[in-house]
Parts: sequence; structure tokens; C-alpha cells
Amino acid sequence: MTDIGEKHKLLRDEFFNHLALLVVDYNWGKDLYKKVEEKCNFLKNYHYILFPEGEYQIIDGFEQWQDRKMLELLAQDVLKLKTREKIAKALEARIISIVEKPVILKENALFLLPCNFLLGTKCHIRTCDLIWRYAGDKSDDFNYYTKRGLLLGVYVSARLFYIADDSKEFIKTKEFIATSLESIINIAKIKSKIKLPSIKDIPILRVMM
Repeated sequence: MTDIGEKHKLLRDEFFNHLALLVVDYNWGKDLYKKVEEKCNFLKNYHYILFPEGEYQIIDGFEQWQDRKMLELLAQDVLKLKTREKIAKALEARIISIVEKPVILKENALFLLPCNFLLGTKCHIRTCDLIWRYAGDKSDDFNYYTKRGLLLGVYVSARLFYIADDSKEFIKTKEFIATSLESIINIAKIKSKIKLPSIKDIPILRVMM
């Protein structure tokens, strides 16, 4: 990475650090980004330099920033956990520990807008992929999609459950995650025993890769 590239990466991280706090009180848009710039002591409209692709890049980058924070948090754990325990821990970290609840609420509302639905789906699938990889999954056939598709349902529903959860230390959300994972892990295990062709062995899919 070039010096300017590394500089912009660090400045984007600083931008997201402040965005995570300010988005609680401001709606997505230019007013929010202006406030973030002020907190970062950036020049006016500097976010256009950091995010030349516009708001899409900001939202997508903010989700990736949260994913990195999740992985950093998980890396601190030295305990040996089973696959299900790793996935549960990752979901808890991603949903509960990275940003405040109002941020999750606003993100959920943002991704419900028709113009942002595909972006939200892309971000959530990427998060689920990272979680499976953290848990040690190395599948490269149709089980790859099955596992991520199943986890996507748990992740999205757990985010919604968390919004309404007022239990101490969000224990109900953690229980919801554990219960939801019980079924999808069993399905994933059954699917993994079924020999399916590799994605690369199917011509039409190979062309699309």
C-alpha cells in the first residue's frame, strides 16, 4: 500500500470511530458527515476525498470497520472453543459489543430502504462469511453457501431481537443466538456429509467467478 493509501486508511478508521458515536444523534447524510469531519479536525468536505464513491462507500466501509473490530475482539480470546461456541461468540461480539444499540437500530432502518437493500444483504453476507471463517470453515462447495445462508438468517433476526432486548447484559439475545444456532449447525453438519460438486466443477458457475 502506498503512503497516501495507508494515510487514507488510517483517516477512514478515525472517521468511523467518530461516526459510530455521532450516528446515534444524527441521521445518515451530509449533516452527519460534516459533524464527523469536525470531530476529526478534517478540512470541510474531506470525506469526499476519503470516500470518492459517496455514501455507498461510507456505509459499506463502516460495516467493514465493525467486522474488523469484531475480529480484533475475538482475537483476544485464547480459549479453545467448539465451532458452535465460536460462532455464538462472534455473533454476540458483532451485534452487542462493537457499537451502541441505537446504531444497530439506525443501520437496520437504513438497510430496509429499497435503495440500500442489496448493500445491506452484501454487508451481512460478508459478516457471516467472516464468522464462519473465524470458526474454521474451509468448505468450497455448495455447503459454503448453505452455511452462510443459514447463518445470515440467524444474524439478521438476532439483530432485530437485540433491539427489543432490555434484559441484563442482553442475556436474552445471547440465549436467542444459542437457540437459533442449535438448528443451523445441525443442518450444516448434515449437509457437509453430502458430497456435492465443487463450485469450480460447474461450468456456468466457474464462468461467473
